[in-house]
Amino acid sequence: MDWQSLLASVLPMLPAQYAGNLVTVGTFLVALCALLARFWPRPADGSRWLKLYELVNSVAQNKGHAANADDAAGKSAGG
Repeated sequence: MDWQSLLASVLPMLPAQYAGNLVTVGTFLVALCALLARFWPRPADGSRWLKLYELVNSVAQNKGHAANADDAAGKSAGG
């Protein structure tokens, strides 16, 4: 089951106010993560922040097209 069909089956069971709030909060989280992904450079491998960075990029749906997507490659090629 994909997320769209799950959402389509769950939202009608919720009261309209809660469904609207859920969609608003979800939209805000995706937008916030997209903004963070735009300005947050990739942490070094082995950093404790790397998992959080990957989670933020996943929620932001950053699939390698943001400006910082190839920070590691840019540092090795430029340095």
